[in-house]
Amino acid sequence: MLAKAPLVALCLATVPVFAGQGGFQMAADSLDKYCFYSIYTTLTGYTFAGSTIISQDIGSTSDGDETMSPTAQESSGTDSSANAESSSTAHGSSESTSSSGSKSSSTGHPSIRARRLHRRGHGGGSTSSGPCNSTVELTSLYASAKAWCNKSQFEVTIPYWQSLCEENSLSLMDLTAIEANVTDAYIASLSTIDPDMNSTTTTGTVESPVLLSQSYYKRAYKSYVTHDYALSKDKRFGWGLMGYWVGILVLGMFARFAGFVSSKRYTPSPRDTESSGAVGRNKRRGVFSKLIDTPIHYLRTYCVMPASFAPFLTNHQQVFNWHAIPRRLDSIIVFGIWALCIILGCVDYQRILSYACLPFLWLFGGRNNIFLWATDFNAQSFNIFHRHVAWACTIFAIVHSINYSVVFAYYDGRWDSVWVQNYWYMGVVATIIMSFMLVQSMTVLRHKGYETFLIIHIIFAIVVVYALFRHTSFDGTKWNGYLWPMVAIWGFDRTVRLVRIAYCNLSVRFGKSAVTTSSKVEYFEDSDLIRVEVTPSTALTPRPGQHYYLYQPLTLKGWENHPFTLGAYVLPKADEERCKLIFYIRPYDGWTRRVHDQCRDAQASMPSRLLVEGPYGHTAPLHTFDTVLMVVGGTGIAAAVPYIIDHLSRVAEGRTRTLRIKLVWSARTKEMYSRVFCDKLSILVHHETISTTFYCTKGTAVFSNTKSESSSASNNAVATSESVAEKKGANVSDTEPVSFLFGRPDVRRLVAMEAEEVKASCGRLAVLNCGPAQMADDCRQTVYEIMKGGFRDIEYYEEAFGW
Repeated sequence: MLAKAPLVALCLATVPVFAGQGGFQMAADSLDKYCFYSIYTTLTGYTFAGSTIISQDIGSTSDGDETMSPTAQESSGTDSSANAESSSTAHGSSESTSSSGSKSSSTGHPSIRARRLHRRGHGGGSTSSGPCNSTVELTSLYASAKAWCNKSQFEVTIPYWQSLCEENSLSLMDLTAIEANVTDAYIASLSTIDPDMNSTTTTGTVESPVLLSQSYYKRAYKSYVTHDYALSKDKRFGWGLMGYWVGILVLGMFARFAGFVSSKRYTPSPRDTESSGAVGRNKRRGVFSKLIDTPIHYLRTYCVMPASFAPFLTNHQQVFNWHAIPRRLDSIIVFGIWALCIILGCVDYQRILSYACLPFLWLFGGRNNIFLWATDFNAQSFNIFHRHVAWACTIFAIVHSINYSVVFAYYDGRWDSVWVQNYWYMGVVATIIMSFMLVQSMTVLRHKGYETFLIIHIIFAIVVVYALFRHTSFDGTKWNGYLWPMVAIWGFDRTVRLVRIAYCNLSVRFGKSAVTTSSKVEYFEDSDLIRVEVTPSTALTPRPGQHYYLYQPLTLKGWENHPFTLGAYVLPKADEERCKLIFYIRPYDGWTRRVHDQCRDAQASMPSRLLVEGPYGHTAPLHTFDTVLMVVGGTGIAAAVPYIIDHLSRVAEGRTRTLRIKLVWSARTKEMYSRVFCDKLSILVHHETISTTFYCTKGTAVFSNTKSESSSASNNAVATSESVAEKKGANVSDTEPVSFLFGRPDVRRLVAMEAEEVKASCGRLAVLNCGPAQMADDCRQTVYEIMKGGFRDIEYYEEAFGW
């Protein structure tokens, strides 16, 4: 029978915790006493010859409800003292039919039968004196304890038995005669009794001593021990999951600190004449650094840098069968959490694991996450963690829901009545909505309608939080320690967003009128480019690598906000001036398409005012490298320009070791070049340390990375012959150090050639990429191969285009 399975016993043992049975006390104050407790609570369900029924007013439990069992409660409408009455003597099935016609489990499992004798920590009504003074019942209890309890458990049996009788104002009779009679031979001669086969309501009065079956004892013992110790054990399981993520974040902070120390080591001071070049770098490298360089290089090469399945599958920014593939380090971390979830879930899953996931589910999904700047992880990594934690959390919730549905429907006889209880249907609501959110969060659905996805996601998340609070409200505040942190994280994130918006866009000065953010939005048809210029009300300090969220508040969808990389900035020259933030946006759909349409309708700049929120993001230490290669595509130039601006300011102050920056930019039209490098930004490409190659891709086939050297040379030769004409078409001076080429850049070849050149000069190379998904994956894979080849002084920095 399924009812005999130990797994069912464990499930039944946890029923009251999610069935409104909070606030229980431990059945015994030591684990050894649970052997006799299991026998005692099972056999006292029967009526033995010589038992006397007495009426006793026992106090209720701490929550004011009479508790009938430490592990479960009778079906509603069942009389808790029904078992005190004599039943027919016929042996029958282990199931009886309740008044409602459903199966009642009052005789099936020890955790779901009402007890007639008050047990420690539980209230009762009528009690029996049999377990304290009936020779037949005492002999049965003693023989079962001697048969199934080990030495240490049996030693505490008599004192514990006496305490149980005393709690019911009874005295345990002298057991001397029973101890003498109950020998091993006598125990072997006893008939066994099993509540699964011998119903307490149909067996009638037991006239002679019996022995509790070993199989039933084992299940009963495990049930009671599991129930009373489940909470502390489950908390340890929950802390195991949470501890894993804490460990990952600590390692991330350590990596962040190590990177900071490394950048400081390579950052020259204005007076450090030897800081630039290989000589100064090698001079600064100590013995300890040389010792740890090898293991760090291998970790970076094989764990941190590549895509998960490289070199067989190089996809990272490119989706594969509508699935985003993380980099290898993120995959290792995700594999670790799944392995831990599977192990803990299979060892003994109860109920806390899903709740233990919740704080980190909200943490990884937040924008204002302190660990985004405290660790070396980026928002893309945290998004990956967020999704996998959501899957684990939901799967645990589904398993939990199925288990208890089976318990209530098949074993507990409360399937119909439980649906009117708030804790039950709120748990069902939470599980269903969480499952729907997983489906709704699939990559293909997010890409087809991100704004719709986001609104539904937020609304459903709020409903889930409320439902979870209601689901465990029956148990007071016991489970709130898992729920309030996610509320606090969400509240902190939203509050900081509002603070950032107010700080960036509203400045109130004493004795002067308030200053607000001004903006200018232009759309250029020739380059299909939106140029957004925002002048914040506050004196911000823009830095490369940052991104901001833009709002258009005075519209029907004013709550919408979208992240954009800071494309350029103009610092103020006077105290009264404010810096200007410049963003380059390609119109696709959604908000960017609406901005595009508004600009075209106005036949000029868009009149609506914008607000900014930020800054967010990390600044890569490119100034600590001898050579910087920037490979960007389209509006990915936004990631490169701020670093060029920063480089020129550092050159003037002598705070950079970078001797050369090579910018490789591909875009569909040459007009995009003139739109970006115009006005004050046009001087950026004139500096002697900067060389630029612009690839015009409009009307050309995709450039294959497997083309031969001769094909590449031929393509470049044709392009070079037209470079002067291209410069003139772009309104750029002929003396400008810019090469204009047709076609698409061979990214892998360009990165490999630059690495060989830097390696030959014993320098350090940084590769910065921001562009289409294929360009990014090609760039990453090439750097990975170069690192496998033994070149250690190379770093890869990537600005992701999408989410």
